[in-house]
Amino acid sequence: MNKLWTIIKREYLTRVKSKGFVIGTILGPLIMSSFVLIPVLIARYSGPDKYNIVVLDQTGDAALFQRLNDLLALKRSGQTRYDLTREEVSPGEEMETRRQAFAERLTRKEIDGVFILPADALNQKELLFYSKNSATAIGRTRFGDAVNKAISERRIALAGLDAEKVRELTKDVELKTLNERGESGRGKIVLAFAMLMVLYLTILVYGVTVMRGVTEEKQNRIIEVLLSSVSPFYLMLGKVIGIGLVGLTQYLTWSLFGITLSALSAAPAFMMYADQIPKISPWLFVFFVVYYVLGYFLYATLYGMVGAIVSNEDDGQQAQMPITMTFMIPMILSSLVMGNPTGTTATILSLIPFFSPSLMFLRITFDAAPGWQIALSIALMVATILGVVWLAAKIYRVGVLMYGKRPTIPELVRWLRYS
Repeated sequence: MNKLWTIIKREYLTRVKSKGFVIGTILGPLIMSSFVLIPVLIARYSGPDKYNIVVLDQTGDAALFQRLNDLLALKRSGQTRYDLTREEVSPGEEMETRRQAFAERLTRKEIDGVFILPADALNQKELLFYSKNSATAIGRTRFGDAVNKAISERRIALAGLDAEKVRELTKDVELKTLNERGESGRGKIVLAFAMLMVLYLTILVYGVTVMRGVTEEKQNRIIEVLLSSVSPFYLMLGKVIGIGLVGLTQYLTWSLFGITLSALSAAPAFMMYADQIPKISPWLFVFFVVYYVLGYFLYATLYGMVGAIVSNEDDGQQAQMPITMTFMIPMILSSLVMGNPTGTTATILSLIPFFSPSLMFLRITFDAAPGWQIALSIALMVATILGVVWLAAKIYRVGVLMYGKRPTIPELVRWLRYS
């Protein structure tokens, strides 16, 4: 056991102390969290506190301007305020002349925009908004929606209908999807895909790392020195556990970042964006780590076996394809599972040990997997790992000392028969 611990310690410390690991472990969650935080911060802090807009009104209808002003006064916390100033323009006066008079103020940034309401504004299909930068968002989204709504309501009122009653009858209804516990499902898909990709990439990367480590030791003949003091099984197990602990260290660090990011949704600065920042259950991180550990041991053992079979990295790239494809299949099937995570097909696929790290975790993310199915998938994976370890150990002890031509399948079968 002391020799096994020495191998584990060597594999772990060699990689954890590398600059690449430190940078990747810190930058990884920062980059991922930036996809959520940066848009929120930009939306909150990129614009000024208020926009000063002059409305050149030729309609002679103060009610239209008043309704537009009232609509823009209704704002949520963090939104920019609109200060509208109405400048009446007589029907006979040239609108362009009045606009030019404000152009200099616009250039000096004394005002942020000039909105034109021509005499027949209620019949127009297009209205003009001028700003220093035509690409600005001042005249879009919230302002544009308010203009549309104000004009529509004014048309209704002039048609002899009760604008307030029509507004009440035609008001929008937002559909908010909740789970059985009353929690919002917004952001679940993004969360599921993000965590699924992390699972996929880390298991794949660290599994291939095991294969390359074995191949390099074979090529450098270091393996022969190591085998003089430790058995092939302990050598393989030590390498798999040591490299796996490197990935686990990364996962625990990333999980801490994830919990922190989830907690930010309760902060005042992010309250209005709480639906976009999904609240992540600590249990989800537990399963995140569990399925990483199980998936890693399953695939890393197979990759280690491939490393023992081949004599160089080029052969390893070809020999690893069946294993890599086995892990890619559930990624392809993930959309099917997301479409109906509680269905029979999704349940069966997620219980297949080689698919469980991806598909069962995906179902857990959507709260679609009951406890007994999770327990069954873990039990099946543990049983499969034991079988794969037994198989890999048989091949590893012969393969690590074999050089030259890659063995055929019949030769591998003969290796299994050796006592």
